[in-house]
Order: sequence, then structure tokens, then C-alpha cells
Amino acid sequence: MGSKDIGGKYLIDRDPESWIRWLLKDDSLEVVKVLSPEFQFVTRRTDSIMQVIDRDGPFIALAELQLHFDRGMPARLQNYTAMARQKYGLNVVPVVLFLTEPPPGAEIQTCYHTEFRGLVTHQDFVVIKLWEMDAKETLRRPAPAGLLPYVPLMANADEDVVRECVRRIRWEPDHEELETILALFAMIKFDPERIIKIVRWHMTVLERSPIYQEILEKGLEQGLEQGIEQGMEQGMEHSIVRILQRRFEIVPAAVEDSLSGLTSTDLDTLLDTALLAPDLETFIRELEAKR
Repeated sequence: MGSKDIGGKYLIDRDPESWIRWLLKDDSLEVVKVLSPEFQFVTRRTDSIMQVIDRDGPFIALAELQLHFDRGMPARLQNYTAMARQKYGLNVVPVVLFLTEPPPGAEIQTCYHTEFRGLVTHQDFVVIKLWEMDAKETLRRPAPAGLLPYVPLMANADEDVVRECVRRIRWEPDHEELETILALFAMIKFDPERIIKIVRWHMTVLERSPIYQEILEKGLEQGLEQGIEQGMEQGMEHSIVRILQRRFEIVPAAVEDSLSGLTSTDLDTLLDTALLAPDLETFIRELEAKR
């Protein structure tokens, strides 16, 4: 299970009823129960499966969060929908929340459709594109607290929006976990240095979070790993240079060159060194030891 699966499942399962009402735009829905994660053939790539009841009776809601475009999503979700329908004997509503825009030329499918020898297979999906939603408008309306970590990925999100999300999150009993997930996703779009300042803790605090540790233990999904790690590394390189410039004024170009290619762990250590080193020479010695 990748990091977006871990974070997504946590956010949905902490308040499934609010989530499904928001996703399906129906405040009358009631969640009977979140179904067992042992149903692995569906939950393997699906963030949450729940039994829901509306005015017409019970059904299964199958919610999946997609960080990056995946051409195999329609066939996979159609397969999961069929398996859930067979296992539980209820109608299934599959919902996909896309967090980031697809690459140029790629089209997000809202259904699975095939025709072969006169036989037709068709399955519609409820598709929500996060980047088409307005961040400020979302904050003006009631929304589940578990949605707040994703608001920075919406349209018109800026640092003030991130600050407002952090402010609201800190009223929640599990605010540390929510802040961790918010930071991970906000770093995809914003400078990691700025996000760290906004949430007012250092990466070492992030790394102590149970959610972050679970992400590391389970293994990062390739797309999120690249997005977060590259963003963090570039942001930390920039942060280190800026800190050194402010403290020691002149920073040799060789120092900037030497930072390139270091791991996020090494850069995190060097960020501490840049803040605490008594002089530039001490920092350079630490940097050379990392090469």
C-alpha cells in the first residue's frame, strides 16, 4: 500500500459518513459500516469500501483516491466493482477522487466501456477532479476535516489557504496526523521550506509521525515518491543555500553544486547543520562528509 493509500484510507475512515456525503453530494446518506480490509482483492488499491444506506436501501460505496494519472484505473475499478457486487450482493457506487491533473494529452475516463463480438461491458464512475474545485470556496462551505489536507491541491490555493487549513486542523484531536498528510500533499505544489514554516515544525517532527512512519514501512508508491522526494530535495537544497547566505553572506558556488544529488535524509541533516553551525567551514566539512 503506497503513501497516498495510507493517507487516503486514514482520512476517509476517520469520518466515513462525512466523506461519502461530500463525495456523493447527499447529506441523507448513512454509513452502516466500513467493510473489512481483509477483502484484499478490492482494498489492495482501493482506499475505502463501506456499506451505505439511503432512502432506497443499502448499497456499497467504493472510494479510490488517485494521485497521478493511471491508464489502468478504469479496468481495475470495473473489476473491483464487479467483485464487490458479487461478494456483498448489493449495488456498488464506485467513486474516484483525482488529486492532480493528468499529463498533456491524457484524458481521464469517467467509465469503463468495451465491446467485443456484440457483447458490451459498461461501468460508470463518479469522478471528482480536485484541481477543478476552488480552494477558497471549499473552505467557505461545510466539508469533512479529512478533506483539509487535500485543499492545497485545489485551484486558487495559496499560502493563506494552507495556513487556514492548518488552523482548522489544529482543532481536531488527531491534528498531528492530519498535519502530516497535509504537509506531504502541500509539498507537491508548494516549496517544502514554506510548508515547514507554515506548519511550524521541522522535517524531524514529520518523520516521527506514525502516519509518516507507516508510509516508510509500507513503501512509497512510485509517483508520490518521486513527487514528494524530488520536491523535498529541491526545496531543501534551496533552503540550505538561503540559510547559509543569510548567516554567512557569501556561499561558494561549489557548495551549491555539492548539494545536488544528495538524498533527502542527508539534506535534512545538512539543513540542521546550516541552522546550527558556528561558521561556514563547519558546514562545509559536514557537507564533504556526505559526498
